[in-house]
Amino acid sequence: MKYLKWNLLLWAGLWIVTSCRNDSDTTGVVAGVDRDFAVAAAQTNLMGLRLGQLVQNNAQSQDVKEYSRTMSEYFNQASTDLIRLANQKKIPLPSALSTINKADYDRLSALTGAAFDRAYIDWSIQSHQRTIEQLRQHAMDSSDQELINWASSRIATMEQQLNRAQTIQQSFDTTM
Repeated sequence: MKYLKWNLLLWAGLWIVTSCRNDSDTTGVVAGVDRDFAVAAAQTNLMGLRLGQLVQNNAQSQDVKEYSRTMSEYFNQASTDLIRLANQKKIPLPSALSTINKADYDRLSALTGAAFDRAYIDWSIQSHQRTIEQLRQHAMDSSDQELINWASSRIATMEQQLNRAQTIQQSFDTTM
């Protein structure tokens, strides 16, 4: 009986100590919307970098190759900045292409020359439109100021590159 009382007192004391901890400290806790956005953005960056390598081998048009070099520089910087933020926030980022991105990559890698140029630019336009929408949406939905800043700082560049891709696409329509 004596041991039972001491055990009960010990358990009661432990319960009081643990229940009085300050669990309201949310430092390092990342909202699901921010985590999902970071993973999606990392996928976009990874795909952009992988395609940048492919374009240099498969493209015919110098405009497409130059556009791709510019985009590779953009995705390299965006990736570096996002990895730094994700590491600070302990968000694990993917290191391989998603199933959808892999399918797009495989489809594009089977093409060369003018067919590749057109398919790549078409893909880029669609990708940029989705990315711009995701960046804007995240800037509105997030409560993490650093991720809001990261997303917001990329919108103007993506819009410029969307316009550039559309100009290249239009040139195909007049020359092909």
